[in-house]
Amino acid sequence: MRLTLLASLAAAALAWTAGSAFAIDPHDATSVVAHIFDAADADGDGAVTAEEYTEAGLERFGVSFEACDADGDGLMTMGEYLAFYEMHHGPADGMAS
Repeated sequence: MRLTLLASLAAAALAWTAGSAFAIDPHDATSVVAHIFDAADADGDGAVTAEEYTEAGLERFGVSFEACDADGDGLMTMGEYLAFYEMHHGPADGMAS
């Protein structure tokens, strides 16, 4: 199941940012999660607002912004996004079997 989700996230990230100046490793969960986060952070301030989350289409992964905004301050940090991923899929330290 984790492999399927990671493959889906990697495919979405690659399609979403085709032609980007940097590459991600589709076999490294942290790289994929960070890439998606960075693409959603439209203003580059290091946090994703509910509006940026919606505009980036992240709900298509079946997770609400509120579920990822652990402290409820209206800003999702990379740490919160990665913690949410790890809580549901295990450590994002690469492709575990």
